[in-house]
Amino acid sequence: MSHWGFPKPRLERGMEPWRPNPRNPMDRIYPKTFCFNFRNLLYANGRKLCYLCFQVEREDDFSYNDSDRGVFRNKVHPWARCHAEQCFLSWFRDQYPYRDEYYNVTWFLSWSPCPTCAEEVVEFLEEYRNLTLSIFTSRLYYFWHPNYQEGLCKLWDAGVQLDIMSYDDFKHCWDNFVYNKGMRFQRRNLLKDYDFLAAELQEILR
Repeated sequence: MSHWGFPKPRLERGMEPWRPNPRNPMDRIYPKTFCFNFRNLLYANGRKLCYLCFQVEREDDFSYNDSDRGVFRNKVHPWARCHAEQCFLSWFRDQYPYRDEYYNVTWFLSWSPCPTCAEEVVEFLEEYRNLTLSIFTSRLYYFWHPNYQEGLCKLWDAGVQLDIMSYDDFKHCWDNFVYNKGMRFQRRNLLKDYDFLAAELQEILR
């Protein structure tokens, strides 16, 4: 863990030669898991996992159902670690093999993509040229590091919408990706460092 409270970037090493087998995502996560892992924080001690909540809208009126929605998190494998983004890409290629169809994909991430995942997402978008991707992230992963800034810029240049999760995004996730047992969404300091992170992201992409 770095002095900033971020998971160390060495987790990327060794990922390139290995690709995960597609697997089914989780339906939802528990409230404590959501509130702990998705809080907008500059210093994020103890948050070593990345969660990815997604929804896939297809061409037919851009509607989606429960089968087009779910949650991935980092997958640990004996030979390599697979980030949540890589789990989604592998799953998507298996579920939606037709490259010429139109898709609208939205991600809600607890950490922004690392450089390796950013590169793989750009390659993925070159395969699915009729797919649009929007990424709303709770926190910026090593945002002061040039390689990580470059990865975000590559996503932006590839047409990916990038933004920091707002109140509406948190509420949407609470309603659709959390076992909330009918409880209404409450802010719970989830947007503590939103203004700083939003400004930092805009500066990176400028």
